[in-house]
Amino acid sequence: MPRSRLGPLAVETKLGDHPSRSSVWRAIHVQLKRAVAVKVFASPFGGTPEARSAFAAEWEVLKQIQHPAIVRCYGGGFEETDAYLAHELIEGPTLASELERRSRLPWESVLDLAEALTGALESLHEKEIVYGVFQPEKILFAGLSPVLIDVRVDRANTLYRTNRAVDPNEVTFWSPELVENANAFSVHSDLYSLGAVLYTALTGRSVVSGSSVEEVRGNVRYETPQSPASIVMECPVWLDKLIMQMLEKDPNDRPYGAAAVSLALKEVRRRAMSRAGVAEHVSQGFSPLNVTDQKERDEARILLGHGALEVDEDETVSKPEWYDRAIVLFLGLIVIASMITYTLWPLNESQMKDRAEELLARKNRNALNQAKVSFLIPMLERYPDGEHADWAKDQLDQVEMNQAEHLLKVKLKTNLPLSNEGERLYAEAYEFEKFGDVTTALDRYRSMETLLADNETYKPFVNLARRQIASIEENGVEQGEAARIIQTKLDQAEEALQNGNSIAARKIWYSIVDLYGNNGNVATLVSKAQKLIADNGVQEEEPTK
Repeated sequence: MPRSRLGPLAVETKLGDHPSRSSVWRAIHVQLKRAVAVKVFASPFGGTPEARSAFAAEWEVLKQIQHPAIVRCYGGGFEETDAYLAHELIEGPTLASELERRSRLPWESVLDLAEALTGALESLHEKEIVYGVFQPEKILFAGLSPVLIDVRVDRANTLYRTNRAVDPNEVTFWSPELVENANAFSVHSDLYSLGAVLYTALTGRSVVSGSSVEEVRGNVRYETPQSPASIVMECPVWLDKLIMQMLEKDPNDRPYGAAAVSLALKEVRRRAMSRAGVAEHVSQGFSPLNVTDQKERDEARILLGHGALEVDEDETVSKPEWYDRAIVLFLGLIVIASMITYTLWPLNESQMKDRAEELLARKNRNALNQAKVSFLIPMLERYPDGEHADWAKDQLDQVEMNQAEHLLKVKLKTNLPLSNEGERLYAEAYEFEKFGDVTTALDRYRSMETLLADNETYKPFVNLARRQIASIEENGVEQGEAARIIQTKLDQAEEALQNGNSIAARKIWYSIVDLYGNNGNVATLVSKAQKLIADNGVQEEEPTK
C-alpha cells in the first residue's frame, strides 16, 4: 500500500496467516470507532470510470449478503490508485492454521464445517454468485463456527483483484475445468473446491499430489484421490461417498447444486446419529459381498485386510475362495441381521441413560447434541416418570444451557443481532462481569431470575444466570463502587497507551462508555473516557509525515 488512512479508515496492521503475502489489513473506522478488516486492491491509475462504477455496484451487492457463515461486507471505496472493501473483523484462526496445528479434524467437525459452508454456498448460488475457489486460508473460525471470507460478485472479470503468484497447494483446490480455463468458474467448480477442502480437513492430505504448479495441474486432471474412509476408518461411508462425488472429474457427475449437497449432509447426520453406522458400513460399500466390479472388489479386500486378487487371464478359477462360499455368505448375512436387530431394538431407560452418559462424558458439542436428540429427549418422552427422569431433565438443561451460551458467544463475536430478551440481558450482565464489575453483573443476573424465570423460552439463559450467580457468590463479592473499577480501568488504559498499545487503550475506553454511559453516578469518568477517545481520534487523523 502502504498508507495510514483509506477514506474514513485508520489502517493498522496486516492480517492473515502469511502477512507478507496478504492484502488484508486491520483498520479502525474513525467516526464509528469500529474495527474492520479491509482488503486493498492496487490498480494502475486507479482504474477506468467504468471499472470504478462496476466495483461500486459490486460492493452494494455484497452489502446485501447476510448469512451466518459469510463475512459481512460494510462497503468499499477508492483512495488515489487503491480500491478497497471493508468487512467485519473475525478475530479467529483460519482452517489452514487449525490443520497445521492439528493435522486433521474429526469427521464430526468436518460434518459441521460442511453444513455451514454448503449453506453459505447455497445462499450465494441463489443470488447467482459463484464463489470461485474454496481454500482453508479463506475459512475463519468465529468461536466454533466457520465463516467464509473474500466473497466477490464477478471474480473472473473484475479489474480489482490481487495478482500474486499461484502456489502449488492452492492449485490442489482447483477443479479440472479451472485447470483448463482459469476463468471457468461455475456452480460445479464451487462444489469441487468445497469437496477438496472437506477432503483435506478430514484426511490431512491434499486431493492430488505434486511439488510444482504444473505437476499439480496435470494431476488435477487425471489423478484420482484415495477415498477418505480408506484413510480415516471412522469416517461414515455416506460422508465418504458424498465427498468423492463432489470430486468427480466430470462436472456433470457431481451433485447438481449446493441444495443437493445440503440434503445429502442432512442424511449423513441423520444416519450417523441413528447409530446404524456399523451394520451399514458392512453392507454399504465396505464388504466384498455386494461388490461386483473387479477393481472395487480388490479395493474392498484391501480395506478388510485381504490382498487384491491376482487372476491369470489364461487360468480359469474353478473353486471359490472360502469367504465366497454360500455357507460363509449365509452366516455373514445372519451376523448383519443380528447387528441390525441389536441396533434397532428399543433401549430401556437404563440403557438410554448409559448411552447418554457416554456421549456427555466426551464434552464436545457434537456429542452433547447427539446425547440430547438421541437419548435425553426420547427418555423423557418414553419414561416421563421413570427412575432417571430427574437426571435426564438436569442433563438436558445443562446441554441446552451450553448450546445457548455457545450460540450467544458466536453472535457477539460476529456482530449478529441478538434474537430475544434472554440473550440481551445475559450479554449485558456478562459484559459487566468480563469488565470486572462483578457487583453490577450480580445484580443483572439476579434481575434475570426475577424477570424471566417463569418463561420456559428463556430457561437456558436463566440457568446460565444462576450458574454465574453461584460462581460469583462462591468466590466472594467485594462490595465496591463502579467509580473505583472505572478508575482502575482508566489507569490500565493509560499504561497501555504509554507502552504504545493504543488498540488495548481504545477497547477499555469504549467499554467504559458502552457499559456506563447511562450511569449518572460515574458521569465524570465516562466523560473522561469519551474525551480520551476523541483526542485519540484526532491524533489518528493527522497525516503521516
